[in-house]
Amino acid sequence: MANRKILFAVDLQKDFIDGTLTVPGAASVLPVIDSVKGRFDLVYFTLDWHPVNHCSFREQGGPWPVHCVHHTAGASLPDSVLAGLEEERMRFILKGRRPEREEYGALVDVTAENQDLFQPGDEVVICGIASEYCVFESLKNLYALSQAVGFSVKVFLEGTAKFENYDAICAFMAENDIPVWKAE
Repeated sequence: MANRKILFAVDLQKDFIDGTLTVPGAASVLPVIDSVKGRFDLVYFTLDWHPVNHCSFREQGGPWPVHCVHHTAGASLPDSVLAGLEEERMRFILKGRRPEREEYGALVDVTAENQDLFQPGDEVVICGIASEYCVFESLKNLYALSQAVGFSVKVFLEGTAKFENYDAICAFMAENDIPVWKAE
């Protein structure tokens, strides 16, 4: 399938929506994302998938409360996020699995040579939770990979929740001529 449209949905997990690390406005981006996901050939979901002793947790000296512990309800996606998507159109990308390593970006160790997610000519649209951390770092990963593989990247800001602002992600977009994707 040439020139695929891929929605890259970052961390739409219950702990970020109304759980232990709630991001303001996260619940409001779900219906926005749900309304457009059917326009894409593929939907890739990233998931924080932390062990109980992850370095990002306050109990381990990190900045965050315990969140998205693998195999817990807080790490799961709401039913609405998956509703209406055929299994063959979905991929799940786990991150933050090593207890000693923080991974805000979903594609930290992914290179053009070791990946099967993207092809030349693909259009990848990123959205999710939260703008300042995992969406921003995943965008940086995606952009670097797009330069090596030959696909385009856009940001669906309307489908992206933030703690405080979009400043960092918008500055990166401007510096690298990454356009905003609109749900029109």
